[in-house]
Amino acid sequence: MVFTVIEVMQGCVLSPVLFNTLLEVVIALALEGNDVGATTSGNLISNLRFADDICLVTTSNDDVQQLVDAVHTTSIRFGLTVSSSKTVIQNIGKDVQQMKIMLGNCQLEQCPDFVYLGGNISQDASCDKDVVRRIGLAAGIVRSLHQIWKADKSTKVLFYKTLVQSVILYNSETWTLKENHKRKLRVSEMSVLRKICGITRKDRRRNVDILKELSVEKDIIDLLQLQRMTYFGQVNRMDNDRFLKLLLHGYTHGHRLRGRPKKK
Repeated sequence: MVFTVIEVMQGCVLSPVLFNTLLEVVIALALEGNDVGATTSGNLISNLRFADDICLVTTSNDDVQQLVDAVHTTSIRFGLTVSSSKTVIQNIGKDVQQMKIMLGNCQLEQCPDFVYLGGNISQDASCDKDVVRRIGLAAGIVRSLHQIWKADKSTKVLFYKTLVQSVILYNSETWTLKENHKRKLRVSEMSVLRKICGITRKDRRRNVDILKELSVEKDIIDLLQLQRMTYFGQVNRMDNDRFLKLLLHGYTHGHRLRGRPKKK
């Protein structure tokens, strides 16, 4: 999988609408006639796009190079350039291979994990690092709000739900949760709630009693599961040709390795 960021060069200043329109034209022309990508339920998916964050998806080293060359050449035609410093490649799978992909005269960096649209993408297709990263970002928010923790409890709980919970649960709908993830999330939440109550672990207060005292009806795992079900309903209501629905319910072509498959 190739992660590509395209930027306007030569001092050109374009409005976001015009730039996104131009970028759509560039990608459409670059990928026209290319029959490479990942096949899901008979549908060929070669790219994922959000503004200027372009993700090219293929299943072989040669196909990756073909798509990168096409995007690079077409971008130059329109006065754009692909940023070599912000473009990385990643091989997702059980047997990770070292890839040599060139962007012009520059070899692209192969990363075991990187942040894309706020989520940490790992080459082992797990969400372990993303969960840890979210907890770390939330801890930074808690530290920056040290003056807020002097307010009354109801105000502090409101700030926790608005600022801290939203940071922890960002992108959580796509996580494949394991028990150790749930444990880390609960530990992170309870450390903040004990801070709100002005107590420590040495006070030996039960978690359920703290939640009841602060009128927190759903802990972070219950809230996460609710968000996942809400997102699942949104995807199921989409048209059948939308990528999200295809990837959720579709069949991925290829051969499955021996052994028990990973939890989806």
